[in-house]
Amino acid sequence: MTDELKDNFPYVMLDRTFSEKEVKKNYSSLSVKSSALTKSWNDTINSQWTIRDFIAIKMILSSTILLSSVEHANKVNLKIVEPYLLYYSLLNCARAVVLTSPFVEWNEDDLFTMTHSKTINLLGDIVAKYNKTKGAEIRKFIVWAREYREIFSYKFPANGLTNHHLSSIEVIDNCKIMCEIAQFQSKVLENSICKNVKGEFNFDQNYFEVGYIYGKDNFQFIDEEDWYRLSYINRKQKRPYSIHSTMTEGMVEDFIGAWCTEDEIESDLIYNPDLNWQIIFPLP
Repeated sequence: MTDELKDNFPYVMLDRTFSEKEVKKNYSSLSVKSSALTKSWNDTINSQWTIRDFIAIKMILSSTILLSSVEHANKVNLKIVEPYLLYYSLLNCARAVVLTSPFVEWNEDDLFTMTHSKTINLLGDIVAKYNKTKGAEIRKFIVWAREYREIFSYKFPANGLTNHHLSSIEVIDNCKIMCEIAQFQSKVLENSICKNVKGEFNFDQNYFEVGYIYGKDNFQFIDEEDWYRLSYINRKQKRPYSIHSTMTEGMVEDFIGAWCTEDEIESDLIYNPDLNWQIIFPLP
């Protein structure tokens, strides 16, 4: 990992997947783009990047839940959910990368409702900035996962899952790579903010609504936990920090705890999200 980043995050997959030269080249590219952004910093940009990083964090947390659900499903022979859980864990990590990329412009209607195909293609382009072969490879892998999921959505083979289904180990490794890229991007932006942004900026609540209001035409509701976490960031941080620095124990515990059963009975038959928190990211 490049020394210029000054990040104590334990990068593993990034160093294993890309050469030092490739990482440094991409670091320079991200730094230039982030510098142009932070030199024109204002309340609007501050609000946009705070919400982008917040939702990226939730994408990583959601993939953690999805992947630990795969492990439980395998234990209790609930194989039917595996294609969906594996694909969406990949897609959500891809979204985390897209959300933290300074090369992807803010467009609320598109950024948070982006089609699967566009998300996957953008992810491939971002990874290709490190290494073109790896960018094409990870894009192909996620597309393969989507196609595998869709055979159960439309025609449903009589033999169920075959021996050619996705490897959960490969899915986890690809999710780890994407999570580290998202962290890397968010840390480059944090460093640029520290260098170029002076003073404090306000948050525009209209942007924050993206993070806690759900639904559109048929229903709409406010998630109180999301509202609370964004309010906390508003009070404590005042600006975006890296994904790993923004995560708190309380945030992680509350997110994962929401998927615990209300019953106090301990059994291998009951899904326990408290197991294997760090399956793809070193959660606090």
